[in-house]
Amino acid sequence: MSATARLVVQMPPAEKQSLDARARRAGLTTSEFVRRRVAEDSIESELEDHREEIEALLTILESSAPSMLANLDKAIADTAALNDFITNLGTKSDQ
Repeated sequence: MSATARLVVQMPPAEKQSLDARARRAGLTTSEFVRRRVAEDSIESELEDHREEIEALLTILESSAPSMLANLDKAIADTAALNDFITNLGTKSDQ
């Protein structure tokens, strides 16, 4: 994405140094760091707008977790049994 607009923000030198250091630690330019933080704040605001829906979905997910885990355990057991069966086929044909 090429920049098409410029934003000048005035701040004390110590704040600028802190901002630059945070960007460096994140492996980003200061401009990219600020752009990403603004986008994160936007996402957080949007999440807050949908908090009730998200909480309802999380409740559904939480209530379905035991069933999903039981199904996964069964699939793992079935796979292990199938692997044993296939392994035994090879040993039976060798006899």
